[in-house]
Amino acid sequence: GDAFKPGIISWLLEQIGIVHIFRIQDGGVEGLKKNDAAYARVNALLKQNAKIIVFAEGLCVQERRLRPLKKGVSRMVFGAFEAIKDDRLMVLPVGVNYSQPNKFRSNIFYNIGEPIYVKDYIGDYRQNPAKANTAFLQLLEPKLKALITHINDKSYDAVVHQVEELCKRDLIESNKLDFKNLSHDFDMLNQLTEKVNSAVINNREVVDTFRTAAHNYFRELKKHRLKDWLINPRNSAKINPSYISFRIFLLVLGSPLYLLGLMGNYLPFILTEYFTKRIVKKKLEFYSSFAIGLSMFFFLVNYLLWFVFLTHILPNALQSLVACIILALSAWFCLFYHPYMLKTLGMLRILKNKKLATKLTKERKDLISLIERF
Repeated sequence: GDAFKPGIISWLLEQIGIVHIFRIQDGGVEGLKKNDAAYARVNALLKQNAKIIVFAEGLCVQERRLRPLKKGVSRMVFGAFEAIKDDRLMVLPVGVNYSQPNKFRSNIFYNIGEPIYVKDYIGDYRQNPAKANTAFLQLLEPKLKALITHINDKSYDAVVHQVEELCKRDLIESNKLDFKNLSHDFDMLNQLTEKVNSAVINNREVVDTFRTAAHNYFRELKKHRLKDWLINPRNSAKINPSYISFRIFLLVLGSPLYLLGLMGNYLPFILTEYFTKRIVKKKLEFYSSFAIGLSMFFFLVNYLLWFVFLTHILPNALQSLVACIILALSAWFCLFYHPYMLKTLGMLRILKNKKLATKLTKERKDLISLIERF
């Protein structure tokens, strides 16, 4: 509700289908009264067979856990049933799982649960609304929690991420699953998360030993600009002069197109990063939203400026348009070339420093042993 400022912002949010909901921290008791109009709009939409998406936690925080559900959810659900009197009305739990919510081109997995038919609980609501509202949230919460990776103790968030990086890909492959299948990925990550949750309760000393050792290991990797996959024994066969030479050959081959992509697209990219960091200093959960909005603006301006510039040096507008399309395609090429280049440089660094590779390999082996003791 606090986002609905009078004027164009409020109108735009309405147009893209957002219904304002006021929380107690947004407008106090007076603010909550404004929700009656929002609920009426929801009910009108449901009568038209629309679907309503409710973000039941009532806030945006990028972490792997379910936060307490807002009481307004159950009030909205039962109020809707009383308003439309339709036995088909259901609540469908959906878990939203991000691999890296603050990074573009990372993954999002929507995990769909079983529907809850409101008609099965409306009798209890009519007898005792307050009790039924609480009971419905108690029913919904575990169903949602089962659809996400939920880390019980926030202080062990980093441990789960480290265990994931060390083990997940290997476990997916050893179980003959497909790491590109987001359902397989989620199932394995969920198993690892529950493994940590259980160990924190039953074997905390081992988990804390792992936490200290993993912190040192990943700090060392960052210091030398390396990634864990370079130390993983499964990839050791790739770290050899002939394979790295082949990768360098491919990089040289693709470098003209990469340089063209940088020349044509670096300015809007760096401007997006600069201004997003200045605007979003504390609430990092909004980083991606600002970045995508600013990048859409900067890249549009970028290509318009390129088009204007090219029309002055090329014979006609069609050639300028084709040149802009080539610049856009070269930017797309950069998305693949740049990480390929970074991986190749990482291979070179680990190949040149055998002593460091041996040290990190031993540390990694010790970490895996500790995970097995979880």
